[in-house]
Amino acid sequence: MNKSLTKAEEQVMQILWKLGQGFLKDILESSPDPKPHSNTIATILKILVEKGFVKYQVQGRNNLYMPKVSKEEYGRKSMNQLVKRYFENSPAKLVSQFLSDEKLSVEELEALLQQIKSAKTSNK
Repeated sequence: MNKSLTKAEEQVMQILWKLGQGFLKDILESSPDPKPHSNTIATILKILVEKGFVKYQVQGRNNLYMPKVSKEEYGRKSMNQLVKRYFENSPAKLVSQFLSDEKLSVEELEALLQQIKSAKTSNK
């Protein structure tokens, strides 16, 4: 999983992560309105298989698609890339940006500090 997802690919992955697995018709039914054409979803699924994000099992005349990469794993990779590209590889600068944009409350920051302290003591 060295590649990132386009917006359309990520939308299909979000559906698959939510469903756990699904046939093309399931993914199409779970797509937001306006629903894309089934050929569009089929093409995106083919690309996701090629990129290594999705696997499938042939069941009769249909393919059952399932995520090969978890939402958490992809989120972690994306966050690491974000921190590396835009915050000089410093998670502290990311948190600082949240603070300056008032996206992180004092309570959330205190809870985060508590998590950091707990992680440090459990790693000793």
